[in-house]
Amino acid sequence: MDKSAGTLACLEDETKVKVKLQVEFYFSDSNLPRDKFLRETVSADPEGFVDIALIITFSRLRYLLHPLGGLQQEEIIATVANILATSDSLTLSEDRRRVRRLAELRGREELDAEVEARSVYASPFPMTATIDDLKDYFSTHAKVLSIRLRRHVMSKDFKGSVFVELADPESCLQLLGKASALEYEGAKLHVLMKKDYLQSKVATRI
Repeated sequence: MDKSAGTLACLEDETKVKVKLQVEFYFSDSNLPRDKFLRETVSADPEGFVDIALIITFSRLRYLLHPLGGLQQEEIIATVANILATSDSLTLSEDRRRVRRLAELRGREELDAEVEARSVYASPFPMTATIDDLKDYFSTHAKVLSIRLRRHVMSKDFKGSVFVELADPESCLQLLGKASALEYEGAKLHVLMKKDYLQSKVATRI
């Protein structure tokens, strides 16, 4: 019997989409090269699979799956497997208990350059803004692959600025083209290419 048959109904359709997108992000070119723990876990398996039982312990997945909190782990694993079965970038093991990315992972330097070329820096945002809030906002202007909240090194408090990864460099240029009209909760946004922001930070240190 399918252990997830009754549990999928406990999740809203929007949450199912977020679960799939989040796991796709974990294995994406944007995240996997930088995620030492996950990268080493992938490398430890000859086929690059990772246990779904491990993935559902990650903080973002725990938050998204909290409606299933009263269920047995096996039911949650089966439910997540059913959600991930619809992914175009991931594949499940035969026993549907593990998942891996379909594409080979290319070199870190090459991927970093590609991600930087399709990413923008944006600020200011209120300290209460969440990744979901900001993704919803930027998604009205372009396809968003990921959003990284910039945090202080010591306190880990949100700095009020983000790096937004879009689908391609052209999307970044289109967003920059209307940057003068961008506002968030009444505050005019400062938006520029990520590489330009990083170069300006280096220049101020010289």
